[in-house]
Parts: sequence; structure tokens; C-alpha cells
Amino acid sequence: MAKVSVIVPVYKVESFLTNCIDHLCGQTLEDIEIILIDDGSPDRCPQICDEYAAKDNRIKVIHKENGGVSAARNDGLKEASGEYVIFCDSDDWMENTGLEVLYSDAAETGADVVIGDVYLAYSGSTKYVKFYKNEFVTTDENYIRELIKADIYRTYCPDPPDEGYAFGYGGPWNKLVKRDFLLRNGICFDVKLQGIFDDILYTAYILAKAKTISYIQKPVYYYRQVESSITHRFKPNIEQINQNIFTAWENLFSKLDDPDDFSAPYYACVLRRIEESLRLYFKNPENNNPPKTNKVKFSEMLNKTPYKQAIRNVNLKKISKKQKIIAILSRLNLDYLIIDINIL
Repeated sequence: MAKVSVIVPVYKVESFLTNCIDHLCGQTLEDIEIILIDDGSPDRCPQICDEYAAKDNRIKVIHKENGGVSAARNDGLKEASGEYVIFCDSDDWMENTGLEVLYSDAAETGADVVIGDVYLAYSGSTKYVKFYKNEFVTTDENYIRELIKADIYRTYCPDPPDEGYAFGYGGPWNKLVKRDFLLRNGICFDVKLQGIFDDILYTAYILAKAKTISYIQKPVYYYRQVESSITHRFKPNIEQINQNIFTAWENLFSKLDDPDDFSAPYYACVLRRIEESLRLYFKNPENNNPPKTNKVKFSEMLNKTPYKQAIRNVNLKKISKKQKIIAILSRLNLDYLIIDINIL
């Protein structure tokens, strides 16, 4: 049994893939398996995966029809045999000591989940991103609930770093997780979410089920900002995507004690989805609807559950400036102006 299984979904990342795999093969923790899931990629990614597998027997390749990142991650989980698992996006890369740092802490603490810091990579430069102000090992159920709130919306982080809130509390790529813990609790990625918020829901479940969580203040991962990623594309079905996300959150809350305790970060999350709806649909350049049609559809959306409740009850001090403008205008019944003004 390998110490760590690294699961890498692969789709249309030909220019980034070799860098990702090279850093995994060069990890200082050598007792690992690398599972590359070719999700029906139409470029040279399938060949690149096979070429690396021929050179390194730690690499396994799964070729499949395109089914989305959630399904690809789940296929990797089924194939994994390591003591721990972690996910790596194929346009990103691991710090060379990243797996050793995470695994060493897991071996010392026995934690179900070990969290590390990341580097944000963009425009040829990198920025070190801390997730919390202080390192911790916790079994405190109340503190873990606060960690879940940060996953739902980052300004609810219970111990934010001096540099400001991290950008990706829900990312699976800086979290080493016991594989048998995932199996015992039936945790995987929700394919209904179509690769949007599926990682955040996954993280919420592992935090909710974990008995011990450890955080180490060391960078383990490089997260690359890529404008062409799934979270930046035109989404004509944005309302259905949002509804799937809301349903998934509500299903999780129903399984936790005092679900109303999560209402505040959830309302902030809903405002985030409204902002994303503007960017990915209503004000997207690929939207060919007449402006009047978009205004009517947007107004109708905001009057549905849970948008209406979130707009009315969200804590304005906890959300971004753009989301605050959306909430205030909507409270004043001026939501039609949101389509006209440039707030994105």
C-alpha cells in the first residue's frame, strides 16, 4: 500500500500537464501512487499520460469518456489504494516537499484531514497564501463547525491570517485525507454540481465527519489562475446549477446539529452565486438575450427561494463590495439597475 494516492483529473491541459506530472514524480515522499484520469481529453493529454506511465510504475492511467471533473475524481477514488488521498488539478502543481510535509503531520497526529497552505500562481509570479493565523490540531466539534462555515464563505473563518482571508478554503488540493475515512463515510464528489462547488461540498463533508483535523503553516501546492477554467465559462443553465448547489448545502445542513447555525454563511454563499450568475449568464458577452429579457429573468430569479431570504438577511459586513451593492439595490427593489450598472 502506498502512503499517498494522488488523484489528477485531466482534460484539455496539454500546455500544463507535463509540469504537473513532473512535480508529482519528483516528490520527496517517494512511496506514492499517481492516478491520472484522462476525462476524454481531445488534445495530446491522453498520450502524455501514457508516456509518463511507461516511464514510472507509480503512475496509473484511466482513459474514459468525458464525464466532468466530479466523476473523474470519483473514478480516481475507486482506483486509489493509498493510506491517504489528495487531489491535484492538472493545470496546477504540488510543492516538491508537499506530500512529505502533509504525510509526516498525518503520521504524527493521526488526523483524518491535514490542511496545508498554498501558493497562488498568476502572470508569472507567486503569492504565499496562509489559510489560518495559527497552526492547530483540533478535535473540538464547535471549532470544526466554524471551519465548515469558513468553507461555505471565507469571511466566516474563525482564525483568519493577518494577510486576509484565504481564497480557497474549500479546495481539495491542499487537504490530505485518510482513504478509509472517506470509504467509511461514503464521501465523494457530487456529479450533479457539474464541477462547480463540488470541491467545496466535498470539503464540508470531510470536515463535518472528521474526528481530528490538523493545519500546518507550510505551503504544499501551487494554484494556477486560469481564465478558461470551468468556473469562468458562459453558463446558460446557471439557475439550475445554483439550485443544485443550494439543494446540496441543504442536504448537508439537515445532517448536522442545529442547521440554522449555518444560515449566515449560507446567505453569503447565495449572494456569491448571484454575483456569479451575473458574470456567467446575465451580463456575459455570450448572452444574446435582449436586455429587457435579462432584467425580467434576473428579477424573477431574485424573488425565488433562497435568493429572496438571503438578500433580506445577509450580513452586509461579511460580503464583498459587489455583493453588497447587489443586496442593497435588491432590498430597495431596484434590482433592474444591477443589470445596467458595471459592478463586475
